[in-house]
Amino acid sequence: MFTLTKTFALLALLVQTQLASAAPAQARQTPRPSSPNGPSGSGSQFASAPGGGRGSGSTSTPTTTGSSPPQDLTTGTACDVSTASIDTSGTTLPAPSFAPSFIGLGVGTQNYTCGSAGTYTSTGAFAELFDVSCLVGQSDFTSLQTTAFAAWNSSTSTSVTSTSDIMSSSGVLSSPITLGQHYFITNPLTGSGLSPKWDFTSNALAGDADAFVVGTKVDDVAAPTGSADVDWLYLTNATGILANEIYRIDTQGGQPPASCTAGTADITVKYTAMYWLTGGSF
Repeated sequence: MFTLTKTFALLALLVQTQLASAAPAQARQTPRPSSPNGPSGSGSQFASAPGGGRGSGSTSTPTTTGSSPPQDLTTGTACDVSTASIDTSGTTLPAPSFAPSFIGLGVGTQNYTCGSAGTYTSTGAFAELFDVSCLVGQSDFTSLQTTAFAAWNSSTSTSVTSTSDIMSSSGVLSSPITLGQHYFITNPLTGSGLSPKWDFTSNALAGDADAFVVGTKVDDVAAPTGSADVDWLYLTNATGILANEIYRIDTQGGQPPASCTAGTADITVKYTAMYWLTGGSF
């Protein structure tokens, strides 16, 4: 009898020991509540962190809270525009052979002299180019040249160097970032005539003496928006490594009066345009 009782006691002790050891295991296997940002351990809690997933090494596309890109031009342009599309619909301008590299809002003047025949002849242009790469795809991107022209044309200033302040004070671009300047030089290949140049050596790519392109006009079409706006252009590289192709599209203003009196002073006519630079080595 004593032996049987002792046996039952030993069996009971064994069962209690097994139950006690099983309880922690069951507790460890109980699923934890999901994180507000996703299942625990999924990594989704880092999805909204700047720069992409934790440890991914990726970088997020800069964003803008106003009407201009953030001041980060370490690569020459604040946002990647290589997949952006140049809209030349309704024109015969050729499609680009290279991906876009820079998109600049040009604000400046077209310059003219009155010829002996009583008509104006172009003597070039001068414009500031503002980086609008981070605005691609936003609702106001397609009307930038229009709102910029309204602000520039209504200003009493005729100085192109004042356009940054005008764009800022009018709210067109909250913090304008200058890519560079567009102006004309003596044709570097022939030594005569004028050629257009886009020069980023003092701004977006300051210190790099090669950050320019001189263009050769290949094609031009009348602006689809009307005769008051200068032509849309397609140019290719004559020299420089900033770009392989240059498009001037979405023009506003810039056309001279139909006639003039010979001997009168040269004139400047305000204009805006979107400049797309493709290819290049930057």
